[in-house]
Amino acid sequence: MLPAWSIVFGVAFGAAVGSFLNVLIYRLPRNLSIAFPPSHCPKCGHRLGVRDLFPLLSYLMQGGKCRYCRAPIPLRYFLVELWNAGVWAWLWHQWLIVGESPLRFVIYALAASVLIAIFFIDLQHYIIPDELNVALLILGLLHAGLLKGAPTDWDWASLGALSLRNATIGALIGAGLFSAIAILGRIAFRRDAMGHGDIKLVRGMGALLLAPGMLVAFGVSIATGAILGGLWSYWRARRARPAHDAAPDDTEAPLPPEPLGSLLLSCLLYTLWVDALITLLPRRVQQRVYASLGQTEEELADESFEETPTMLPFGPFLAIGALLVMLFGATFSGWVHAYLEWAGF
Repeated sequence: MLPAWSIVFGVAFGAAVGSFLNVLIYRLPRNLSIAFPPSHCPKCGHRLGVRDLFPLLSYLMQGGKCRYCRAPIPLRYFLVELWNAGVWAWLWHQWLIVGESPLRFVIYALAASVLIAIFFIDLQHYIIPDELNVALLILGLLHAGLLKGAPTDWDWASLGALSLRNATIGALIGAGLFSAIAILGRIAFRRDAMGHGDIKLVRGMGALLLAPGMLVAFGVSIATGAILGGLWSYWRARRARPAHDAAPDDTEAPLPPEPLGSLLLSCLLYTLWVDALITLLPRRVQQRVYASLGQTEEELADESFEETPTMLPFGPFLAIGALLVMLFGATFSGWVHAYLEWAGF
């Protein structure tokens, strides 16, 4: 057990990793290398020096502007570092100061960073990179395999005990549940009801949080999505209305929904984790495998959509739900357990 003052290291490490997350958030959806070229200003292209790369401090000291061209730096860069620093500090306190589980801290902290990256990428680009979904799945399996038998907040449930078997079942339940929602929604409403990235994300959440935690995170995401999503949609609609009124009426016909056969094949790949194995292959090999299956990477990644002013992806709320269950799992578990006992289960 570490002393309480050591939490400053949690803040520092979290902020530093948050700085790297900003690189991922900018480059992954644009299919850019995360290593080359080195960090630079996207406006003037000037390579950033040491003074520009201090997490949190550089943004504040430079007034949120590039030191070379004075172009404004999006507030998102600061928020990512601050959010990740706060989450890492919380987990540091939870697992290294109050508890004694360094391995769980490392896995949870990395998983939390993946979820934060997913939140911002999906919110802006309406996609979740396969690399992040596969990373979350691997972290969940490592958590179950390396810490088998360790106590969890869901030990009172048969699927809440930490084991590789339960992590696998949790991933299968997550992928199966969201695949069913996608397929039934496509049939009932004759439109796309669920993004492919969301199915893969819940699969990773099931492996990391196990089935009970994943289902609670899903419920939390619905609640937060209903509240925050409604406010966000209203705000975006108000912003878009003046521009829409001023622009000529050149609206195009809506894109057709994904063919049902393609959706069924994709859901099968996700449930069997075939897509995760493909993601680990070199890029050119991935393209050949997808081509042999009669699909393109864009179709599987769900990158083609028609954005509307009120459209809001579900991935960010799934990420929030997973983060809240990771941080406050004992509280949620107590509520669920008490309710089930009251209901007579």
